[in-house]
Amino acid sequence: MQPPYYAVIFTSTQTSSTRGYKQAADLMEELAATMPGFLGVEGARNDSDHLGITVSYWRSLEDIARWKAQAEHQGAQRMGKSDWYDNYTVRICKVEREYSFDKK
Repeated sequence: MQPPYYAVIFTSTQTSSTRGYKQAADLMEELAATMPGFLGVEGARNDSDHLGITVSYWRSLEDIARWKAQAEHQGAQRMGKSDWYDNYTVRICKVEREYSFDKK
């Protein structure tokens, strides 16, 4: 990815009720990939404390707003609030620079 672009950082703590969560998460990733401006996604979850972090990358703030408003994504958001999450935080950041290391 070539900066600038945006990162949506979704940090969450899951409840013990995760029925349907994996399927919904997989579907959300598939749907996001079809949205204009989607650049990619990375995530990690620690099962011992139920903490998860998902970072999705977008070309513009308008693309992020379209994703937030997508109907099936809104349904998943409602399920998250009612069933899957004890809490979550969303942070939207502009990435101005990136660099990496790869030992390959």
